[in-house]
Amino acid sequence: MTNIVTPQTLLLSFQRALLGEVHSQVRQASIRADAAEQVVHIRFEYDGHPSDVVRESCSRVAAKVIADFSGSWGLDEQHVSIPAPSKLSPLVHVAYRRAEPRHEA
Repeated sequence: MTNIVTPQTLLLSFQRALLGEVHSQVRQASIRADAAEQVVHIRFEYDGHPSDVVRESCSRVAAKVIADFSGSWGLDEQHVSIPAPSKLSPLVHVAYRRAEPRHEA
């Protein structure tokens, strides 16, 4: 992809990779590209600890995204357990967020 670090192309790459791979355990998937360090950061936030199948699916997503970058880019793949209704902690761009009821305090 050309100029992949723009927000639009970064999100399109991530959302394309997510097609058919999102499981109900995934609460949120977010991404950030650090052009200075040439590292793509991808964070998957799960409702509890993800099963091996779910984690492998998300790793396939990350592999598809990094394939859109030149060979000099690195990947920081993060898998975080944040059980609902705990507050999520996204990176810069959110590509997927599960619909959840809002709990008012």
